[in-house]
This record gives sequence, structure tokens and C-alpha cells, in this order.
Amino acid sequence: MAHELYHIVLLMAAGINFLIAFVLLYNNIWYRNYGVYCRARMLAALCYVIFAIGFAMHAYFEWRTSWPAAASALSVSYFHIGGVLFGWSHTSLMRPDYLKKKVVLRDLTILLVGLASYWTAVANYSLFVFHFSFIIFFAHASYIAFIFYRTYFLVRRNLVSMPADEMAPKWWTPEAKRTVLSGHHSFVISCHLIVLFGLGGIVVTAVFPHHITPYTVLLCMGIAVYCYIFYSLSEYGNVIDAATYATEDAEKL
Repeated sequence: MAHELYHIVLLMAAGINFLIAFVLLYNNIWYRNYGVYCRARMLAALCYVIFAIGFAMHAYFEWRTSWPAAASALSVSYFHIGGVLFGWSHTSLMRPDYLKKKVVLRDLTILLVGLASYWTAVANYSLFVFHFSFIIFFAHASYIAFIFYRTYFLVRRNLVSMPADEMAPKWWTPEAKRTVLSGHHSFVISCHLIVLFGLGGIVVTAVFPHHITPYTVLLCMGIAVYCYIFYSLSEYGNVIDAATYATEDAEKL
């Protein structure tokens, strides 16, 4: 029964992620005049597709019960890719000039080294390489989270300090200010959830490599995380005019 439930939840998570990715891409044409937000939605959609493919592979190969090392490598792989894509998409929404060529090259280089290490450890049954690869993942994920949080607090400080009297831009009403700050706050909650879910997922798969019940529970929690991230990103689109102007003006302070 536990194995059947695990398989069903995997397929359900994959299906939901594919559906969310489709909705993000399908509705993206409405925001074609907002380049940064458009790109963020595409990166988020790619992240959902990567996770969906990972869950589908778990369901098809059933490595969790037959080859735990490969299952763990697969999990770390899509969590690492997802962390990079989240950093690119959501940090850019608060700091439009963030995603420069050097940032992309840095993250891709570390990501490729990490992916190669995960699967080299599995292929060679090397415990040393496996531990080294986990260090790469945790270090890179922690750095991406640090950059995101630092950006959030800097931008929030600048937004709060923007004038709210007759000197303020016409579009920067108290309501717009509250809405934009609320949107950025929802990104922080998303980052909290991703950090907790990502790191927690890797810990669970490492501590219980042969068990599927903990991973089934984790997947159910993950579905809620994916839906919340989609909700927060969609809600941000409802105030994209004020958010775009506010973020650009906040950078000038």
C-alpha cells in the first residue's frame, strides 16, 4: 500500500508541476511588455518542468527501492537546478540588473560541477565524492539564498524610505506601496519554503535512503510549496506596473 501511494503521489506531483508550467507560459504573453517579469515566469516554468521530469523519473525507475544512491543523486540534481532557477527568477524581480553574464556563468559552472559529482559518486560508488558533492550543493544553495535575502532587505529598505507625500510619483500611492511590499514579502516566504523543503528533502533522502513513506510525506508538502510559489508569482503580476516602477526607483536611492 505504501509503495502504491508513493507512486501515485509522484505522478500527481509531476502532473501538477507540468500544469503550473503550462499556465505560466500560456499566460506570459499578457506580460510581454515587462521583460524582467516575463523572464522570471519562464525561468519558474522551466523549474517546474525540471521537477516534474524528476518526479516522473522517480516513478518510472523506482530507484528509491532498488538503487537509493541514484535516487538521491536525482533528487539533489533537480533541487540544485531548481535553486539556481529560483535565484535567477525571483532575485531579478527585486533587482532587474541582477542576472548578468558573470552571474549566469558562475552559477552554471558550479551547477555543472555539482551534477557531475553527484552522478560520478553513484557510478563509482565513491563515498568521498558523494560527500564532496553534497558540500557543493549546500554551499551553492546557501549562497543563492544569502544573495536573495540580502537583495530583499536592501530593496525593502529603499521602498520603505521612498517618499509618500506630494513629492512621491503619482503611481506610488499608499495602497501601491503596501501591495508591492506584500508581493516582495511573499517571495521571502517562497524562499523560506524552498530552503526548508530543499534542504529537508535532501536530509530525509540521506537519512532514510531505503524508505518511501518519509519521501511520500515530503512530496505532499512539496505540492503545497509549488502551489504557493505559483500563487505568489501570479499575484505579483496583478501589480506589475507599480512593482516595476517601484523597483526601478528604489535602486536609485
